[in-house]
Amino acid sequence: MVRLLLTRFMHARSALLVLFGLLVISGPLHAEPKTPALPKQAPEKNPGHFFQITEPITHETLEQLSAATRQVIDRTTGQKDAERPILILEFHPGEKAPGSSTFGASHDLAEFISTKLQGAKLTVAYIPEPLHGYAVLPALACTEVVMGPDAALGPITPEGSAVNPAYRELIRQLAIRKTRPVDLYLGLLDRDADLRALRTANKQVHYVLPENLAEFQKNHQVVDDQPAWEGGRRGVLTAQLARERGFSQLTAKSAIEVARAYKLSGQSASNDPTLGQTLQPVWIKIDGPIDTVKKSYLGRRIEQARQDKANLIFFQFNSGGGTPEAADGIADIIVNIKDMKTVAYIDDRAEGLAALPALACHDIVFHTSGRMGDVSKIVSGHGHDIEAIPDAQVEGITRRAADIAERRGHPAAVARAMVDPKAEVVEVNDAHTGASCLVLKTQVDAEPTRYLNPIPKKDAGSILTVDSEKAELFGLGSVVNDAEQLKSIYGLRGKSIRVDGPTWVDSLVTVLTTPVVSWLLLFVGLFMLVLELKLPGIGLPAITSALAFLLFFWSHWLSGTADQLEIILFLVGMICIALELFVFPGFGVFGMSGVLLVLLSIIMASHTFIWPTQEYEYRELGYTLLQVTIAMAAVGGGAVVLARYFPSLPLFNRLILKSEPWTGVNAEGDDPTAKPPVEGYESLVFLIGETGRTTTMLRPTGKARFGELLVDVTAEGFFIEPDRLVEVTDVQGQRVIVKRVGS
Repeated sequence: MVRLLLTRFMHARSALLVLFGLLVISGPLHAEPKTPALPKQAPEKNPGHFFQITEPITHETLEQLSAATRQVIDRTTGQKDAERPILILEFHPGEKAPGSSTFGASHDLAEFISTKLQGAKLTVAYIPEPLHGYAVLPALACTEVVMGPDAALGPITPEGSAVNPAYRELIRQLAIRKTRPVDLYLGLLDRDADLRALRTANKQVHYVLPENLAEFQKNHQVVDDQPAWEGGRRGVLTAQLARERGFSQLTAKSAIEVARAYKLSGQSASNDPTLGQTLQPVWIKIDGPIDTVKKSYLGRRIEQARQDKANLIFFQFNSGGGTPEAADGIADIIVNIKDMKTVAYIDDRAEGLAALPALACHDIVFHTSGRMGDVSKIVSGHGHDIEAIPDAQVEGITRRAADIAERRGHPAAVARAMVDPKAEVVEVNDAHTGASCLVLKTQVDAEPTRYLNPIPKKDAGSILTVDSEKAELFGLGSVVNDAEQLKSIYGLRGKSIRVDGPTWVDSLVTVLTTPVVSWLLLFVGLFMLVLELKLPGIGLPAITSALAFLLFFWSHWLSGTADQLEIILFLVGMICIALELFVFPGFGVFGMSGVLLVLLSIIMASHTFIWPTQEYEYRELGYTLLQVTIAMAAVGGGAVVLARYFPSLPLFNRLILKSEPWTGVNAEGDDPTAKPPVEGYESLVFLIGETGRTTTMLRPTGKARFGELLVDVTAEGFFIEPDRLVEVTDVQGQRVIVKRVGS
């Protein structure tokens, strides 16, 4: 016995020594081997696409969906299961005829979804609003169902129609194929069926029709028997009821939440207009500051692309910012494009307010040297001055950026952080959707039970700039090395794409709308108009004046600052001036009104706003008023120089209004062309009723001789030719009104 105990003791001692040696080699028990920190990976993303199906469903709907889904599936054919696409079908009842889809077209679409889309990883029906009628069938054919908070499904049979017995077996087969309760599908078909929701001992909910109730109770222990419908709404499955009973996987307010739940890339949350079609791409460059001229140019290029049947537009960005009105206007144009897919290619930068049009695109792709964000400056003034965004505008621009980003499926929190330095961005797990997403820290503080495990991504105190290295981490897009790699993403590698840049028209408009050239056009237009009034006939000055005003308003029309209102005001003003000169001379009302309307039209055509509200807009208005004032002063000075020196110039002395030779002889026998002085006459009223002869063209002002007096006169009508008899009808101070004798 002692020997046995001794043997055991020796074995135990040996074991302890071995263990002690291992501890010495490996170190203390509490010390754990350190593993190097892994770099933060971009959130997991699944390939997928949204497809909108709007009532009424027709066989054309089936053809379009078949072509579009086939194109998406073919892109991933042969890849492993995890990379197969998720197809999300977004059903809308339509505004004109909700619930009017026919059974044949709806059933064919349901058959296609349930049997022909095996290449997809998942088919999801997203129902954001109530859907009834036969359009419910394609939704029931999807693998999973997601509903909006106010959505509902059913009844399938339209109101006022009887249930067709032939439809029951078709719907039964659809339910069996999707492994869903057959009685639920039949209950949705027949609004009169008293469908029951039975909860069994294992806490499962089963839908059972009355005719199957006895058979069901034989095999199951029912602990709760409730009507399947809410409040007597038979045949209607509400979102709340569907979620509680496990029929709907998720309740989502928007397509963005659905995309997050299924971990789709941001751009997948928008309907792709290129799916099922042959790609017709166009490449448009956005270089330099974004102003009203650039906005007009892009609007024309986009419209031209639409006329050319293009369905894919690449916007190549190399811009450091722009004016608020122009940048927001371009973003609004792009975000409202429905018939073409838009891609923002950040070749160099889309900083400042240039980030708004980039966020408005479906997809964002960065060049390796590209960067985007830092919306802290705006471009203002005629000289493209750079200044900080006023504090009063920060919140408005922040909301606008977030709204644009959300509409295109980009993270709204990231868009806010590009404008507001106080914004803090965190990555969280959304308990409602189960997805990882980027939100503001204020949202986490407001809903701590929804947004879990926050990881800071951007702290307060600075404005966010996203470069190519951070693009995927912030959920904004992918990165390419060059344009060819970009084209390869869309299956266009090696294909030639027409590149649209500013044309000679755009360059001319840019030159004509510069402050110096605009002022020159105004001066020439006004000065030549004054010159024409001093010359007989309608000649070169009138044509030059018309051309100057035409170029002024044409360039500002194309640049987006002038519209129909400004042109109409200018034309009405010119008409009023003509009435004052030719029809109602001396009346004054038409002349003053015409001058004011012309000046108002010129001022309004010089900028986009009607009345200034911001500090830089007041500066713009002041600059325009100064420009117009200088032009008017220059015209006045030019008129004085014209009156003093032009008559003595050899070329122009034949064009200036002056007296014609008189064939008679005055009383003193002096030079017949001499003008007797009229300064001695305090009033020329004595000329009323006198007749004389014009010595120059009256347009309507000119000169006429009455006996020995050569007098400045104004015609009542339009024009009176030289050497015509006229009669004085009125005298207003030194202004003598005449009419043609015999008129």
